[in-house]
Amino acid sequence: MTIKKLAVGCGVSLMLAGAVFGTALAADATDGARIRELVDTGMHYYWSGGDIKKAEAEVFKGITLHGRYDVVEQAFAEASKLAPERIDLRYGIASARILQKKLEDAAETYIGITRVDPHAFDAYTWLAALAHIRGDDDQYRNYMDAMAGIDRDSADAYRKRFLRADANMAEAPNQDVPVLGEKSTIVILGYALAEDGTMREPLMQRLEIGLKAAKANPNARVMVTGGQPQSGVTEGDMMMRWLVEQGIDRDRIMVEDKSKDTVGNMLNIANLLNRHTTDDVILVTSASHMRRAKTVLQDALDQYGLDAPVHPLIALDFDSIEEASKVSDSEKLVVYRDMLRVSGIWAFPGLQQ
Repeated sequence: MTIKKLAVGCGVSLMLAGAVFGTALAADATDGARIRELVDTGMHYYWSGGDIKKAEAEVFKGITLHGRYDVVEQAFAEASKLAPERIDLRYGIASARILQKKLEDAAETYIGITRVDPHAFDAYTWLAALAHIRGDDDQYRNYMDAMAGIDRDSADAYRKRFLRADANMAEAPNQDVPVLGEKSTIVILGYALAEDGTMREPLMQRLEIGLKAAKANPNARVMVTGGQPQSGVTEGDMMMRWLVEQGIDRDRIMVEDKSKDTVGNMLNIANLLNRHTTDDVILVTSASHMRRAKTVLQDALDQYGLDAPVHPLIALDFDSIEEASKVSDSEKLVVYRDMLRVSGIWAFPGLQQ
């Protein structure tokens, strides 16, 4: 009888254990589906935006949202509550806060990541960047030391990146067209088209400056860039057509129309320059975009082992050169953000560089 009772007891225990295990699996599956829904929502709003009131009612059910990047932050925050062990979701929260310029909140998130993972090199790198923007030299050095304690060579590489970015931001805007050797490439960066596919004023300004450079350097190749389509055309395509209409030989022009943002743009440019070889790059973009573009392109060229100097040539989109020379903390943030992204520190790990 004892044996039978024990057998029955074991059977009940196994049944209960199975029920609990099955419930846990079902809960995990439910949480997993919810996390995927939240992450998909966050990335959709990151790229395209959407109906915020609809997101409040259908996805978040009661949370008040104030803008598209607030949707991104809340999506990753809700996902992180369901899987607090997932560091990638915490990085997503921090990146969304960076986009909203909520720097103290972002720093708090990165510090939280380092508490969970003391070897979180990427989090320390962002903390160093935020300290650098604040002008807090002691904290900057402390975070750089923490990075060196994890990986000294990588920390040295990032120290050099920060120095180069700072040098670019201290450089006076240049409007003088460089005249260089035959193996040069003029890179004209795109700007979002209007909904009807026409080119807006900032893009026309860049093209006009790029045309001057192309005429002053008749043997240089010309690369036009930009891959966001509107009404069936891309920036790169429209730019190429305009230059041909102005007398630039089509055979001189390369079109990079696959990228969606500055980081992807620069990586694709570097790849093309690596394949076609170049000794120098004349980079044409708006003054407000140049410091970021030059910094990111230099890092992308380094990744391909290309020792090609980048010569900036601006289209002035300020009232004066003096105004164009001023660098705000907001611009520093964007320069450092894209510098870190192109170096391999993804904004949303596994989802968006």
